Amino acid sequence: MILVAGKRASVYRAQPKRGAASAAPPDMPKPKFGTEYYFFAGQNKMTRIEGLFNAYRIDEVLPVQNWKVTGDTATKGGLKCQKATTHFKGRDYTAWFCPSLPIHAGPWKLSGLPGLILEAYDSKREVQFLFAGLDKTAETISLPTDAIKTTDAGFERFRETSRKDPAAFSKALTMQNGGVPGKSGPQIDMKPAPAPVINNPIELTEKK
Repeated sequence: MILVAGKRASVYRAQPKRGAASAAPPDMPKPKFGTEYYFFAGQNKMTRIEGLFNAYRIDEVLPVQNWKVTGDTATKGGLKCQKATTHFKGRDYTAWFCPSLPIHAGPWKLSGLPGLILEAYDSKREVQFLFAGLDKTAETISLPTDAIKTTDAGFERFRETSRKDPAAFSKALTMQNGGVPGKSGPQIDMKPAPAPVINNPIELTEKK
């Protein structure tokens, strides 16, 4: 994973594999997969981009994390960091942020500290975001212009359709991509796929 962070925006996403190339013809859109998390300064929201052949845009309320900053310090990759803790999405997190990098961003949905979060993990070390290095980039952070705006529930229904009824999914996908069967829509396997089993999701249900 990679976190691209600036003073006004940040995005957390999978890092593209080196040398990866699409086998799709030039006139066919490249399928999109994975999840990206966008944050923009001054906006009380987070935007999630979900890839399911097309890109789907889901706007969410900015997640609130009540951080407790401690006096503990540590060095991560030669950068002096300070410790903070919070409870978020059913887990107790420890984060190490860098005050000399005054960017209110971090991996995944973690953010809101007075410095860039370089490392974070939950109390059981089941979820870990470990610092691997820091590089400068000239990338401009902006939302994909071809993303289809939807809701969480809408995207989940579409994802479930893609699993249970691939034929209906393929038809809907073709219509979204211009209505040209076999050209605008990717070719997909028409066999229903089994539901994925997630025994330990990153977001846990809060105990009452």
